[in-house]
Amino acid sequence: MIREIYLDNAATTRPLEELKEIYTAYAADAWQNPSALYACATRVQKQIDDAKGTLLRVFGGQGHKCFFTSCGSESANTVILRGAKQKKNMHYVCGGAEHPCVEESFKFLQNAGYGVTFVPTNKNGVVSPEAVANAVTEDTALVSIMHVNNETGAKNDIERIAALVKAKNPHAMFHSDGVQAFCKERLQNTSNIDYYTVSAHKLHAHKGTGAVFYKDHTPLKPYILGGGQENGLRSGTQNTLGILSFAAAAEYFETMVDPGHVHILKEIFLNECSNIPDVEVLSPENEADACAHIVNISVLGVNGETLLHTLEAAGVYISTGSACSSKKGKSRIAAALGLSQEEAAGAVRISFSPFNTEEEVRFAAREIEKNAAVLRKFMRK
Repeated sequence: MIREIYLDNAATTRPLEELKEIYTAYAADAWQNPSALYACATRVQKQIDDAKGTLLRVFGGQGHKCFFTSCGSESANTVILRGAKQKKNMHYVCGGAEHPCVEESFKFLQNAGYGVTFVPTNKNGVVSPEAVANAVTEDTALVSIMHVNNETGAKNDIERIAALVKAKNPHAMFHSDGVQAFCKERLQNTSNIDYYTVSAHKLHAHKGTGAVFYKDHTPLKPYILGGGQENGLRSGTQNTLGILSFAAAAEYFETMVDPGHVHILKEIFLNECSNIPDVEVLSPENEADACAHIVNISVLGVNGETLLHTLEAAGVYISTGSACSSKKGKSRIAAALGLSQEEAAGAVRISFSPFNTEEEVRFAAREIEKNAAVLRKFMRK
């Protein structure tokens, strides 16, 4: 039987074993509709409110509130399309290598006639804080810069960026897509971050739950209309099981996960890959600009998708980029980062979890080396 080594944790994660207890409790005594008025339902609503408190504490919220959605994409869409004060000559600023849920939202606004400035990143996906500030005008309503890039693992200094945005235009709102960063990259000062969007299934919780952290009194209107749940900001019966699992996973990361372990996995992997000929690291080299759990490399002279499938045959699962865009057939990020055709063709993403082992990472690197050598014999003819 082939061993399975899952190294695509930026796409999704295996749910925690501990969540089985959450399901048992939910199925027994927390399945009622939290909008109902009888006592057992109000107890469920209390659990949802407590979950919000847990997530806001882990985020480090300073005057923030929270409402739940179905996923990170819905969260980002809500903020971008419904989270800025409507006025004439509205202008927006967006990072140049954002997740499709952010980029496509701004393109929608651009097609509707609004001004949108896309700020280019460097080759690794890092956005210059000064470049963002320079793009802000007196008409800028919203700025959106992702915390951690889902393709390269580039880490943006969103605290500094948000502060510079506010200094340039105090009325501009600042949003960050925190899906890949939440619970993995800690923030010290969230006071200038108006909106921060997150997703449960990147944290070993279940798919189907996202959240928006937002500052009180910031402009925000509901994206989904209906019964007025979540204080009128997101209608639809709440996914109680998903919400309670999300909070439990966040607490697990806060109390049980050693962040140093994933750093060690990354160091081991990169060290092993340094012995492979013609491998270029596309993730930032500077530790301050890179997260620990996502590494992007280009195996030059090899097609990344072909390498993915040869590794799959050996029981090693990686990706060529965002799972959300895998069916589209071309990489937006390769173009945004200015990669050469050969770099883009050979790019693969490896993403770790706290449950991966050093042995698994070493095995994966050896398989990349072995399979790259074989594939190059055919692909470079």
